[in-house]
Amino acid sequence: MQKQDNQALRAYFRDRVSQTGGTREQPARQPLGIGTLIGSSFSIMLRQLLPVLLVGFVTSLLGAFLAWSMVGIDAALNLESDDVSDLAGLRDLVTACVDVLVFAMTAACLAQLTYDVRLNRPVSIARYLLPALKASPAICLQNSLLLIVFVLIALPPIITAVYFDTIVISLVMLGGLPFLALWGCSVFLVLAPAVVIERTGFGGLKRSWSLTKTYRWQIAGAVLPVWLCSFAIALAGALPVEFLARQGHTAWALPVFAATNALASGPLAILASLVYARLREIKEGISVDQVADVFD
Repeated sequence: MQKQDNQALRAYFRDRVSQTGGTREQPARQPLGIGTLIGSSFSIMLRQLLPVLLVGFVTSLLGAFLAWSMVGIDAALNLESDDVSDLAGLRDLVTACVDVLVFAMTAACLAQLTYDVRLNRPVSIARYLLPALKASPAICLQNSLLLIVFVLIALPPIITAVYFDTIVISLVMLGGLPFLALWGCSVFLVLAPAVVIERTGFGGLKRSWSLTKTYRWQIAGAVLPVWLCSFAIALAGALPVEFLARQGHTAWALPVFAATNALASGPLAILASLVYARLREIKEGISVDQVADVFD
């Protein structure tokens, strides 16, 4: 009799487990919406082309003057050079650091513009400058730190590839660097919007790391096509800059360079703000209008 009762109990619990699925079902992870983010980035860029270009132009021009004062006009304008000395690598590092800072500041300035356009609010560049300037020390320092870390990680594969000087080893050692750069960009893409909007200061790295967790490769899928478009624009713009600079027309080469950078960096900077807002909506249930309320 007891044996039959035990069998009945086991059958009862097996039936309950099968009805509940064994364990509590985890809520399905919401998709990031890569196509929507990419489309919105270019849509906002085109709808507010002049303000976006103006912000990007000013930051790019200031960055060009900064690089010029440090490494010379040729390096500042990314002109081709036959210099293969150790100083050439240092100049490239300086210009790369300036480029990263210019993009970060562009993204910081365009954060509120992005949300204003999304919410059909009036666009006012003057309102965007003060929050971006207040956040600029933290943004610049943290982005510089990221670039230094990437260089330190990239140096051993580069040195190994140069030392052995074989195609196979070069491909193996250097092939992973673009993926590392893309992954790093995805992890810390929302650093600037987070610092500007949440006023996290030097906690921006940690905040970006936390927000992008579990969505990094989806973010990479959104970043890659936008970056390729930006790279194509920068490449096309390099031709007139090179021509003007070689003809000695530096006064014209600088604004053309800044305008090209503004056009190239705009969609990616807008994408950073859209990704930030989308991640907060998914993970924290905060809508775009609530994100934008911090500026009011």
